[in-house]
Parts: sequence; structure tokens; C-alpha cells
Amino acid sequence: MAYTGGELNYLNGKYGISAPYKSVPIMKLIRKHKPKTPDELKKLIEEHFKYDCRCGIKSKGTIETFGKNLYEAQKKEWGKYKYSLEECIEWEYNLFVINSLIGNKMEQEAIKKLKEKLPYLEIKESSDKEDEDFRVDLIVKNGNEIVCGIQVKPESFNFVRKNVILFNRNANQNFSVDVYYLFYNDKLDFVNLDEIYEKIKGNK
Repeated sequence: MAYTGGELNYLNGKYGISAPYKSVPIMKLIRKHKPKTPDELKKLIEEHFKYDCRCGIKSKGTIETFGKNLYEAQKKEWGKYKYSLEECIEWEYNLFVINSLIGNKMEQEAIKKLKEKLPYLEIKESSDKEDEDFRVDLIVKNGNEIVCGIQVKPESFNFVRKNVILFNRNANQNFSVDVYYLFYNDKLDFVNLDEIYEKIKGNK
């Protein structure tokens, strides 16, 4: 995974630079258009800024725009520029392009792994509404009944700003059933898969 921590992560979070309504709903964009490479995704972000697409997704800028927003936030926060514009653009590129593609890949891997262990259940991507309103990535169903929702996150999610975690948890609580967090590490291995299996089996 590309590095997106440190002071720039704090700054990005505090000023909401990567918030979907201020930038682009990146996972929604990936789901709709299924880019295979970083270049494809970067181009998609640019195209959804410049043009109207039938998918209805609109970007508020390009990776360069978001990098510039991060760069300028330094002056507001610290009264000076600690990081160059190039470093800020690279940071946002890592966040929006590299790590988002990894996140999507891990969602698909989670579906595969869960289906192997729980073949009698349906495991699928959440709808746009379930993702946006309740912060749910995957839905587990037994027939017509929803068993639980799942969020697929890197372990680093546990160390983001508390208000980000709280925002997700509050959204989860408004969902009709429990939402479990499936975490993966820097080696892209799931770290609590067995625990999630047991929770799902206990809920069905």
C-alpha cells in the first residue's frame, strides 16, 4: 500500500479535502467503471471533472486539484508550507488512485473468501445508498434476509482521526443489522477473517 499517513493525513482529514462531496466519490466511480490500472482511474477522475457522464458521478477536480487544496491547507493550519506542491499531489494520488484500487481489490477478495467459507449465504457489494448512507461495503444475505453488513478496511483505519471513525460507526448504527469490520494489513492479508466468519455464523 502507498503511504498516506503523517501530518498530511491529519491535514487532509481536518479540512475534509478527500471528502466525497468536496472531491469525488472514488469507490462509487471504481464500481461503476471498473478501471484496471492507476492510469485508467486517474483519467476517469479527470473525465468526470471535465465532462458529464451518464453514470451521474461528478468530480470536483483532478488529482492535481486535490493536491493543491492540500498544499494550501498548510498555510491555514501552520502559517507556512512544510511540504511541496509535488509532495501534496503525490499524497492525494496515493490516496485516491493507488489505495482506492487496493481497497476495491480487497473488497472483491473478501467476497471470494467469505463465499468459500459460507457457501450457503449470498455475499455481494452493497448498493450506492447502503455505501453512502450507512458506510457498508458488503452485504451478507440468507435468502431475502440481510444477515449483516461488512466494512473492508486497512488496519490503518483504526488510527485515523476519531471523528472519522465516529462518523462511520454512527452511520453503521443506522443500518438495519450489525456491521462488522474486516481488516487487512500492509501485506494485503486479512487479519480477522476467522473472527468475522464466527460472527456471521452466530447471526444467521
